[in-house]
Formats: sequence, structure tokens, C-alpha cells
Amino acid sequence: MSSSVYSKYRAAFAQALATALGVPAADIEAQVKPAEPTHGDLSFATFPLAKAQKKAPPAIAAGLAQTLSVPGLEIKAVGPYVNARFLAMPFTAEVLDTARAAGPRYGGDSEVGKGKTVTIDYSSPNIAKPIGFHHIRTTFLGHCIANIYRALGWRVEGINYLGDWGKQFGLVAVGFQEYGDPARIEDMGHLVEVYVKANARAKAEPEFDEKARDFFRRMEAGDAEALKLWNQFRETSIRGFKVIYERMGIEFEHIEGESRYQGKMDAVIEQIAKKPGVKESQGALIVDMPYAENEPPVLLKKNDGSTLYATRDLAAAEDRYERFHFDKSLYVVAQDQALHFRQLFRTLTEMGQPWADRCVHVAFGRIHGMSTRKGQVVQLNDVLDEAKDRVSAKVKENMEAGRLMTEDPDKLAEQIGLGAIAFGDLKHKRASDYNFDWDEVLSFEGHTGPYLQYAHARVATVLRKGNGAPASYDASLLTLPEEQALVREIMRLPEVVRDAAEQYEPSLVARLLLDVAAALSRYYTLGNQERDKRILVDDDALRSARLALADAARVTLAAGLTLLGIPTPENM
Repeated sequence: MSSSVYSKYRAAFAQALATALGVPAADIEAQVKPAEPTHGDLSFATFPLAKAQKKAPPAIAAGLAQTLSVPGLEIKAVGPYVNARFLAMPFTAEVLDTARAAGPRYGGDSEVGKGKTVTIDYSSPNIAKPIGFHHIRTTFLGHCIANIYRALGWRVEGINYLGDWGKQFGLVAVGFQEYGDPARIEDMGHLVEVYVKANARAKAEPEFDEKARDFFRRMEAGDAEALKLWNQFRETSIRGFKVIYERMGIEFEHIEGESRYQGKMDAVIEQIAKKPGVKESQGALIVDMPYAENEPPVLLKKNDGSTLYATRDLAAAEDRYERFHFDKSLYVVAQDQALHFRQLFRTLTEMGQPWADRCVHVAFGRIHGMSTRKGQVVQLNDVLDEAKDRVSAKVKENMEAGRLMTEDPDKLAEQIGLGAIAFGDLKHKRASDYNFDWDEVLSFEGHTGPYLQYAHARVATVLRKGNGAPASYDASLLTLPEEQALVREIMRLPEVVRDAAEQYEPSLVARLLLDVAAALSRYYTLGNQERDKRILVDDDALRSARLALADAARVTLAAGLTLLGIPTPENM
């Protein structure tokens, strides 16, 4: 059953219009849009009816408005539009009751994706390298999209597809032989040091680079000694990665990598050879299909016989469909890889895979302006540490000034720091680039994670002072414009979550939470100006109604922040 009060009224309005016009409701529902707030909540434009009815749109709207009657809606014509406004009752009670009953699950709807499966490929760092700050977008976006799909009832198979195969591991191996300390082979930091030295040397010395290539060829040939060393590097890296993911509250259903498809790629190449075909080009094996002018071909094997990223991705796509029979397969990968995924999906289509059109590249833009105090390679863990350190200083300052009380300042600093970094990314449309700025992301004012966490903690504090949320209340007492505005923002979360899933756009949830927090702030400000408009008034009935509204706002903020993977402290 849908948890959206908005969708219920929208469907009822569309059905009434359809009945009056003698057409299917499905033809009308897409034409019902949000109205201008001054005119109502829902709006239907009559312009498309003018030709058939041979009437002016305002006349059509006036006639329709007179004939329509929908419980819970006030319907009026405004020029060429038929507008509907939610009546304060029962609308207010329905919104608050729905949110409060759903609690942490508010915004979700288990019926939407029932029986459907989505695979989500995200994060995907390379082994023997640190998780860099540039991984933040794929990691947070993928985690949030996975949360949204779970909330909508989909079976989610989150895949951390490690870059664990290729020449770079030959570099680590030959570098370890030159610079490594065998006693530190389980030290992720040491492997990174070795890789940096080996990579620099390979660029300067072609013969050293060839040693790395030769080591990788040994890996592909199944050399036991080479694979044993590679596996040690892989296990060390995964242990290091898990510590960071645990810190961010992220778990994957599957941690696997390109190496999974070693030994399986010849079968894929044979399949491609049948349809659409393969051919040699400059000693390499490529997919034989038409290419645009200056478009590089899809390489399956290099001239030395080693496989490539595209070959492994084709094998992975087939394997995922065989394992999961997905309804959608999402790849949360930077926009820079757009050509790769266009060609990947096109190759699958040319192979005759009927599920190729279920594969989606969820592309995202770049982050600019990032630097750390260390001034070195930007590692994600360093950024999280720095965020925590900066917040710790603010927490200490506020505790000393008596503005904050917490039993665990270290935990609070970690929660706020993580929330700041995560929301600083997720509030941006994923396709856009953005500039990272420490002062902006850590601010307690404006469009930031700490601002939302503070809004949640503040309303939680009000509820504690009011002895908790009431079991019963009279929603008809919530008549202030600011109260009705807040109710309407609370109402929107289920619709926004669905839109976010359809568009793979977590920023929609982030922006809605900012709107909820802003409406809540205006409500607080009203009470600060006039005592009788405060939440905690002396009138018991009014106090209970306003506490119920506050509780619904708290639920909405908590549910939305949880979808974004952001902690929700109760006290700040």
C-alpha cells in the first residue's frame, strides 16, 4: 500500500476529471501538476481541450470546476486551470498519521519494487591503492541509490566491483620485490608506498614497466607463484577497505572484482564472434560492428593476448544476469566513462541480449578544489579524519560555552563530520561538477549536513521537553499557515523518494530535507516572536497537536537522512 497521501488525492482528482471528460484516468493523471501555492495544491490545464470542445480554456475550466466534487479537496477554476486545494481536514491528520506510523520507513513503499531486482555497481576501488577522495561520489551516490531502492521494496544486489586485475598489479608485485618489506605485506599503507615508487619507476624505465607487464601475463596464464602474491595483496586491500566502509556505515551484498572473470572471457569472445563478430586491428582483437568517425573500437584482446577492461565488463554483465535475473543493472561510474558504457551496452545489444536495455550508466560529475592539510594525495580516510577534527574543535567550544551537552563528544564529532562530507556531495545534482569548500560543508547554517542534523536534534529536544510525542491529538487545531506549510513539506517525501529512484538522483531527497528544515525553522521563529504560537504552549490540546506535528517533522528528517546514509544525532 502506498504511503503517499499526495498520490491518493492526485489520483482522486484525476479520476474525477476523467469521469467528467469521459476519458480514461491514465490519460489525465500525467496532466495533473502541482499548482502555484497561492492557487492550490493540484492543477489541471484545459488548453488541450479547447480545439475539441470549441471553447475558450477559461470557460472549460469554469465548467469543470462546477461539476467536480472530490472528498477532501476544494476545487476552483483560476483562468484556464482547474485547481484543487487540500482541505485542512482530513489532509493534516492523514499526513501526520502516515509519517508517524511509518517511522524510519517513511518515504518508502514496499509494493513499488516488489518482486523486482536491481544490481548496483558502485565504489569499486583498485586494490593496492587507497580509497581516494575521488571515490566519494560513486560510493555515496551508490549507497544512497541502494537505500532508496530497498525502501521501495526492490531486492538490491550491491556490488563493489574491485579493480583487482591488470598490469597495475604487476607493478605492485615487481615493486614489492624491489622496495617491499615482507613483514609488512599485510599493511595497506606499505602497499601504497610500494605502488607509488614502482609506478614512478615504470614511467622512467621502460624495462621495469615491461617486467610489470610480464608479471601480469604470468597471472593470466595461471602461474601459481604470481597468483599467490597477487592474492595476498588483494586480501590486504580488502581488509583496509572494509575499515573505511564500516566507518561510513556502508555494506555491500557482494565484494568481487575483475579477477572473477579470469578464465571466463574466451567464452564471451566466442559468443561475440558469432554475433556481431570479431576481427583483428593492428594485432588486437576488436568487436566487429560499425563505429562512428574517430570512435575507438571495442578492444577484446591486446596484441600480446591479454584481456582488457571491456572484455571483463562484458563477462560481468552476462554473469550478473545469470545470477540475479535483474530488472535493472546500474553502474554508478563517473561521466568520464560514458563512451565505455555506451559501447558496452551497444555490444550487449548487438550480441542479442534481450536485457541489454536494462543496463544503465548512472554518471556523475567531478569534484574540484579539494585539498587536505597534508597537501598530498587526497585519501578519503584523511578527509573524514580532517572533518572530524574540525568538528571536534567546534563541539569542544560549544560544550565549554554551555551551548551543548553530550556524553560522547568524539562520537558526535564523527557523526557530524561524516554527515557534512556526505551531504556536501549528495545535495548536488549528480551530473554536475562542484567545488569542495571546507567552510561551506561544515557550516551549521545554509544547505549543509550539519544544518539538517541540527534541525533533527533540535526538534528531538523539543519532543523530550514536551515529554514525548502524544498518542492522540486533534489535527484540526493546526491552522497556522506555517503549520500547514510544514505539513505539505512532510507530505512530499514519499513522492520525492520515488522520483529519486526513477532519476537515480539522491539530490532530490537532499533538497526536500532542506525544505522541511526551512519550514520547521520558520515555525520555530514564529513561536519565538509570539508565545501563543510556540510548540510547548500551556493549552494541552494545542500542545499535543503541535508535538504531533513536530514528531512527524522529526520522522521525515530522520528517514530522509537515513536514506542518504547520514547519522541522525538526537542532541547537538
